[in-house]
Amino acid sequence: MKFSVRETIAKKSQIKLSVKDKKLIQLLLQNARIPITQLAKKVGISKSAIVQKISSLKNKGVLLSPILHYKLSSYGEDLYGLIISTQIGIDQKQISEKILSLKEIGVVIWSNSHFNIGLILNGDSPQETVDKVNKIIEIKDFRLFKFKENWFHPPHMFKEVNDIRISKNEIIKIDEIDKKIINVLIQNPLATFAEISTKTRLAPLTIKKHLNFMEKNQIILPSYMVDFWLCGKEAISINLISRGKGNTDALINHLLKIPSVSNIWESHHEWNLNFILWVDEQFEANKIINDLMTKFAILNIDVSTIVGFSGK
Repeated sequence: MKFSVRETIAKKSQIKLSVKDKKLIQLLLQNARIPITQLAKKVGISKSAIVQKISSLKNKGVLLSPILHYKLSSYGEDLYGLIISTQIGIDQKQISEKILSLKEIGVVIWSNSHFNIGLILNGDSPQETVDKVNKIIEIKDFRLFKFKENWFHPPHMFKEVNDIRISKNEIIKIDEIDKKIINVLIQNPLATFAEISTKTRLAPLTIKKHLNFMEKNQIILPSYMVDFWLCGKEAISINLISRGKGNTDALINHLLKIPSVSNIWESHHEWNLNFILWVDEQFEANKIINDLMTKFAILNIDVSTIVGFSGK
């Protein structure tokens, strides 16, 4: 999985956004490929004004880059999460650059917890990657997860646009045509039908049919990365041990209904579930966590605040 985003660090400063800015950002979170004509209609401004607003929000650092979220089980990709504990007081930017130089690493996430660095990686030899990272920075403690499944719920940042529903669907297999299209969209989630056709040699009508199928079944979800901190949000990462398949399935279904939840990752590790909350204040996250602990069989939980991330 490729994360084409520049380095983003948590900031105390916020940017003033108009109602129309908020509508536009929320719509692009929900679907980065939404046509300009639809954006103009939903936001209530002209097509040229939409183009100008997108450019302005990018220049201000609010809109970062588009990213394609896709279901691991459908695509058949082996993806791993590695969280490590290192010394404090290190140069985050320099370390991120060195770690991202490893071809199998897609993203580096920094937090203020015991496990202060999180990595997402692919490849057949994750333990070898642990050794490579240890040569860059000393690993004092780590957890290595093989992801089982993932769900992306576009975080509902602004109430000016309705939240969208994401469901915990059964595994839906895709064919080689679908994979060809996904491979192009991983590199450029905004690729046009003509661009996809050139790279895959598929007819535009075929591409449209397969894209509609994958979007309808929530196999893919193109979204924009947003500097949430600049919009006044806090990023909270939660790792937990959920007991039993039925309980875990019910917990995932519940999480997908919480507007502030974004990425949900289920893994084969003892710590079998991770999700991200984007909230206005940390007490909102505490309220959600306390509610989960009351309703579900959760044996243990780790909570940390994300303070930055970098991607290729």
